[in-house]
Amino acid sequence: MKQGFDVEFEGERLKSHDYLIFKHKPRKVVIAGDNDQPDLLMDACVGAQVLVHEAAYTEEMAQKAGDVGHSYAKLVAAFAETVQLPNLVLTHFSPRYQLHPFASPSIEDIRKEAQSDYSGSLYLARDFGEYTLDKAGRFAEVAGE
Repeated sequence: MKQGFDVEFEGERLKSHDYLIFKHKPRKVVIAGDNDQPDLLMDACVGAQVLVHEAAYTEEMAQKAGDVGHSYAKLVAAFAETVQLPNLVLTHFSPRYQLHPFASPSIEDIRKEAQSDYSGSLYLARDFGEYTLDKAGRFAEVAGE
């Protein structure tokens, strides 16, 4: 039971969750691929600490995003705010958004747009980026070597 398994005892099924007290609530991460309708994830995001979601574009490209089944930063950020997700990781950016912050358009345009609608901790994924989610539900990016 201590390992979370139900057991049979004297012909009765004993459910482990009826007898265990957990020190920490379960951790939950939702990872979404190409999706132009983040609202479809509403039920999945209940109780989650982190949403990882593609945001290929900014709102300026909303029509194109929808045409190709992608999201844009403002749409995903507004959804994450609505469901009160504490951490949002945006990923799968269009190559049109350059890494150099002074380029136009820039990945910073995606960050700024998301931050305008989202009050939680925002992360823009990068190749080989690493993150942690500890037992207490604290999420953080692991510093590079």
